[in-house]
Amino acid sequence: MNSRRSWMIVPAHQAEATALVAEWKPDVAVLDLEYTVPPRAKEAARAGVAEMVRKLADSQVDVFVRIERDTRWADVTAAVTRGIAGIVFANPDGVDEVSDLDEWILKAETQNGVEPGSTQLALMLESAKGFWDAAAIAAASTRVCALGVGRIDLTMQLGPVPQDEFRLFRFLMSRTVVAARMHAKQPLGAHWRPGSRGGVATTDATVQAAREARRMGFSGCVCAKPEQVPAVNECFSESSV
Repeated sequence: MNSRRSWMIVPAHQAEATALVAEWKPDVAVLDLEYTVPPRAKEAARAGVAEMVRKLADSQVDVFVRIERDTRWADVTAAVTRGIAGIVFANPDGVDEVSDLDEWILKAETQNGVEPGSTQLALMLESAKGFWDAAAIAAASTRVCALGVGRIDLTMQLGPVPQDEFRLFRFLMSRTVVAARMHAKQPLGAHWRPGSRGGVATTDATVQAAREARRMGFSGCVCAKPEQVPAVNECFSESSV
């Protein structure tokens, strides 16, 4: 059974948002220190993330923390604590970045009393270079457990086609699946359609995106809002057609 189908984003600056995990029951709770946290709340979110990790870990859910690229060293230091399953890092641009992050996580594990080597890494590809080097990036650290498809930075680099479809998206998804499977990592992604991605996707759009991704070889995806979790769990479950 695939135990990590839905990766639900939970804003790390909103302690009350942890209640959504109990309500919607995602396979993975992703405490977010990146896009959903406004700059003015970042310091407070970082200070409180360890306590949120512990509370969620007690509820028997896998807990990851999504870190911000520009503040990743401080984010990792704050997030690597007892109860954490791993770190989500968006937009790795090369092997060296993943290797450096591995070393920093080890330092944080040692500092914070976490078993060395136990913190996993889920990498979300978002750059042209990252997708090109997908296989090498997936193999850059033994911590890497998942390789996923991001959109935001790549959309700005490549641009949409005139119909607002994501340029080369199907090709990049296939490349990610091949790289992930080659190195025995979980492939994460959904085939979102124009006008229905992420936080604005309806339940029907989420079902379509997840089912198409499953046919391509993916086994889970990030949920930008809690309402997407049931649809994602169903579509990526073993019983789904």
